Amino acid sequence: MGLARYGLHDALLALFEGMLCMSQFMHLHRLPELICGFCRETGEAPTRYPVACIPQAWTAASVFGLLDALLGFSFEPAAERVHITRPVLPDYVDEIHISGLPIGEGQMDLLLRRHLRDVAVNVLQKRGNGELVLTSG
Repeated sequence: MGLARYGLHDALLALFEGMLCMSQFMHLHRLPELICGFCRETGEAPTRYPVACIPQAWTAASVFGLLDALLGFSFEPAAERVHITRPVLPDYVDEIHISGLPIGEGQMDLLLRRHLRDVAVNVLQKRGNGELVLTSG
């Protein structure tokens, strides 16, 4: 989230790719609380930390924090407002569809679609008085 706050999108995308790649080598794609941090050989799994808990609650929650940072979400619940600021998607993710995003008493369905290095945001459906605010930062 700090990387997103300071506009370090390339580092944020590298972190996302590393976690996604690591999940491919884990049973049921569950992320461990720790990995060893050793350099990896191409095609090899990350070195597991021998006593790491798998899954771990904060690691599972970190995926949502990372997605939040990529998409630039912030919320004003009292104003029934969701903000999206400078969203980014990796080159291999063309779109993300979010259904039933709660905002106030209502919900929104959103489609975020990558276009080269920009991301378009469309409100597919809105129920209630919620408002979407897009900002460039």
